[in-house]
Order: sequence, then structure tokens, then C-alpha cells
Amino acid sequence: MNKFAADTQLEEISEGCYRAQVSSNWSIMSAPNGGYLMALLGEAMSRYAKLAAPVQITVNYSAKTQELAPLDIQVERFALSRQFDRLQATARQGDRVVLQAFGTFMADYEKEHNGEEKLLNLAPKEECKTRAGMPGLTVFDQVEMRLDPATAGWTKGDTAEFSEIYGWMRIPSVEQWSATSLMMACDTCPPSIFVSHGALGWVPTIEMSVHIKDIPKSQWLKARFHSKYLGKSLLQEDGELWDEDDNLVAVSRQLAQFIRA
Repeated sequence: MNKFAADTQLEEISEGCYRAQVSSNWSIMSAPNGGYLMALLGEAMSRYAKLAAPVQITVNYSAKTQELAPLDIQVERFALSRQFDRLQATARQGDRVVLQAFGTFMADYEKEHNGEEKLLNLAPKEECKTRAGMPGLTVFDQVEMRLDPATAGWTKGDTAEFSEIYGWMRIPSVEQWSATSLMMACDTCPPSIFVSHGALGWVPTIEMSVHIKDIPKSQWLKARFHSKYLGKSLLQEDGELWDEDDNLVAVSRQLAQFIRA
């Protein structure tokens, strides 16, 4: 069993009720990564769903989730039709609600790769800068991110005009992608605001939504994340992931807090 699969295992307590042990392998300064937490809730909803393919999931991060502690997830159905199964999940640590999710499931992905937008001019993997792990950032020990040199200047103190970051990514322990590992991938790139403002602080997720188009066939993904809105304390970041055949496999949008160091 690979590390991601081991760290997203669930124990079924009763129908619709699951328990996860939150790993410390996917964290930012002891705060579990938002994509990892989404994957835990996505796995629980997938277990409960009557249809196999999660096409959309939205998570609200209402309180800090603790590492190395149990997470109790209750899944409920609020609508079911021939085409869609719609679920909600509430996650608690102790008596405190820390996460709330809504998800939509279909029988299968539509597999219509007719997106009008492509990730153009991405440098080859060999020319991209590997984002090395750092103390306290355990998620980067599990995810290999190779940043295109055009958007990697912030790593050495240079900034650019636009908040856009792109490159290649994979989770080395994951040989075949799943819906839950793809959720994880949508939140593993450094914040795009770093490209224009530098690595200036902490960017915790408040709410994130992921739309899954298909399961990637290639282990490496092409990634682009960009932020076109920055307020006094909030930012919006959009992301797209393609496989190596340029099929769009997932898009994401998150609302995050902007906390200067």
C-alpha cells in the first residue's frame, strides 16, 4: 500500500459514519494540507455514494484540524436521481466541527476532452526547478513539484507582475491516480501569490472546490494556478491540471486568507 493510500484509510464505525487518523505526512507547519483533508472527506463520501465518480466536491474549512488525531466523518444523502447522487459530509474532532463538505457523484466521467484552454509553453520537466522540501512542510516530502523557470523566480527572491505559477507535479508513491489523490493534487502547489509578492507568509484555505473531469492516465500532471483577485486579507486562486496528453482532468477554486509574515 502506498503512503497516500495508507494515510487516507478509513474505519467504518456505522452506516455513513467513518473515522480517519489524520497523518502528519501532508502538513504545512503542523496544519494538515487542505487537499489532504478534502481527500479524506472525498474518500468517505465515495464509500457511501451509490454512484462511482465524484465530479464535484466543495469543502469549508471552519477550524484547524489537528495532526495525529482521529477525525470522525458523518456522510448523509440530501438528493438522489438517476444521474446524480448528492452528499454532504461533516467532520469533527471531539465535539468541534472542523470541516463541512458537499459532493456530487455520477456513474462515470464524461470523458469529453474538448476544453478550449491548454497549458502552453510549459518547459520540459528536465528544465524545471524542483521544489525541495523544507522543515515543517511535510507535504513537499510527498509531492514532487517542478516549477517552470518562468514562474520560479520567487524562490530566489525575485517577483513577477502576475500571480501565476505553473509546472509539473506528481505524487511519487501514487502509481495510478484516483479521484481522492487528484483532490490532493489540486492543493499541493505553492500559492501563486508568492510569484508576485514573494514567500511572504501563510495562505490558509477557507473554502475549496474541485471539479474532476477524468482520472489521469499519466503519472505526471501539468499544473497551473493563478490568482486574479487579492483583497486586504482574502485571495481567490484558480487551478487547472492536465495529463501528459493535454487532457484537462481537474479544475479548482479556493478562497484563502492572506496572512503576512
